[in-house]
Amino acid sequence: MNNFLELLMTVLTFIAVIYSSFAAFKVDYYNPIVKIFVSLIMPFSKLLFFLNPFLVGLIAGMIFSFFGLYISAGSAYEISYIIGLSFFNVLIIFFKVLFYFVIGGVIKSWVAPFTDHPLGQIVEDVSSGILKPFRAITPSFGGLDFSPIFAFIILNMINGMLIGIANAVL
Repeated sequence: MNNFLELLMTVLTFIAVIYSSFAAFKVDYYNPIVKIFVSLIMPFSKLLFFLNPFLVGLIAGMIFSFFGLYISAGSAYEISYIIGLSFFNVLIIFFKVLFYFVIGGVIKSWVAPFTDHPLGQIVEDVSSGILKPFRAITPSFGGLDFSPIFAFIILNMINGMLIGIANAVL
């Protein structure tokens, strides 16, 4: 039973973090896939109506992560340790999700650049939002876009720093 609850909390954490990425990059909320995520996080949005949706998703992810870690660790650790661990867990998951959106955007640009599929639109919206600052500073090389490489480097550096801070603090 505990394994199922841990898995459920992990899935809900990922759903909340993906919702945060949708909110951060202002993905079209009329997209049917985005509507599913919005409906799953709606109870938290109603409770935390005074916060923007990006923070609501991260807070919901922290709550789910906390319960998942608490179920798996039990009383072996202090509550403050589990709260800190869930905070860093959600941030690390957020930047990993962004990394995979960039990978998806690169693959989509090669395989099906002009698709109207809702999932393709989400990947395009989020990955173009991530790559926009990198495209502004990288010069054009005859139609080749090197901005995903710089995004991969920066996102991995952020993840590495978060893991290092979490290990040092916790």
